[in-house]
Amino acid sequence: MLNIEITETKNFVKKLLMEPVFDTFLLVEAYVRSDVSYTIDGRLNPSFFDTEELEEMTSKTYTTWGNVRQHIFNVIKGNKLPLNFKIVLILSDANINRIIEQNHLNLTSSDIANLSLNIYFDGEKISLTTMASMNIFSMDKTLANIWDANVSAFFKQNQIF
Repeated sequence: MLNIEITETKNFVKKLLMEPVFDTFLLVEAYVRSDVSYTIDGRLNPSFFDTEELEEMTSKTYTTWGNVRQHIFNVIKGNKLPLNFKIVLILSDANINRIIEQNHLNLTSSDIANLSLNIYFDGEKISLTTMASMNIFSMDKTLANIWDANVSAFFKQNQIF
């Protein structure tokens, strides 16, 4: 599990809210506390979409960050910083499968609950935490280590730290 603290928040928030850097991640939830509290549940309502739209989606369960990024930006922008915010992003099944294949892991995507990136702003700094959650019991931390390495490489590639 990575636990990274970012004190220079401007660059990170710009990449998170104004650029497509995180757009392919899936949104589990977002919570912003400012003048009032805003909560967004990233779970899709399948009955809202027609069959064709559902077939084109990355996930049938969660929306992508790219689909809601502008909404979150509109909630956060203004003259005052929010008191805090929390955003939970996860990797899509296709990307989980890519990690399994590239690293020759003895796992299936159904063995993995999710690979998450938790983003928390406390009013001053941003904390980034990764987690690999399994649907099976395993003492093996290989997947968690690979996920941490992938996130670190993603951050470096996107000049996040």
